[in-house]
Amino acid sequence: MPVNPSSPRRGRPPKTSDQHERLRRRVLRATAATYAEFGFRGSTVARIAGRAEVSKPTFYTCFPSAEAALEAVVTDASARLVEHLRPIAAAATDVQAGLAAGITAYLDWADQVGDGLRVFHAEQHDPASPAGRLRAQATGWLRDLLRRAVTGSGRPAPSPQALDLLLGGLQLGCYQYQQDPGRDRDASHAAMLRLATALLGTALPDITPAGTDQPGTVGADLRDPHRSESDSRSVPGVAGDQ
Repeated sequence: MPVNPSSPRRGRPPKTSDQHERLRRRVLRATAATYAEFGFRGSTVARIAGRAEVSKPTFYTCFPSAEAALEAVVTDASARLVEHLRPIAAAATDVQAGLAAGITAYLDWADQVGDGLRVFHAEQHDPASPAGRLRAQATGWLRDLLRRAVTGSGRPAPSPQALDLLLGGLQLGCYQYQQDPGRDRDASHAAMLRLATALLGTALPDITPAGTDQPGTVGADLRDPHRSESDSRSVPGVAGDQ
């Protein structure tokens, strides 16, 4: 049975399906690293093949073009984000808890994507880039997910403007978190959750952490739910706190 018969038959093809799959993963890793460094327009077949330590003809046994390899990388990253968020959306019964868990999953995804997130952010509005084309698909799915979560809790449906502003803010929050050398995850999580609660009209609880007499500070209830108590710390509120 031929392996990937739609690809050009240049170069010496792998002998088995397993060999071909290992080669394809190797090329995809090289593509992701090249994309993170050079972006869409700078990711050539020569650069990808050189990073993968394969010949250009061998590259073509996996993908017909650099753009096809980049499309596969960005599609995989988008699919992993959906995989992170889908079970949370299905299990959430409280919109506030669902938002907190969803933001945790979003930050987990940012950790996985790594340096590629810089290029995703830079190219998300470029229709020629795979990041720009696939962003529209992912944004549509996330917009519907948020709308259903809010209306399912009995609250009015958020406006399209609020949803788009929220998604843009969350994307920026993930990008800033990933680019921050200190990686203050608690602060990023708290800021993104405050943005979500403000734009979606959900109630932000008035929390006074133990040992303080200053209300309005984000305490454990709004921290990343996947962080242990020993790792957590109070984070000053983003808006309305002194």
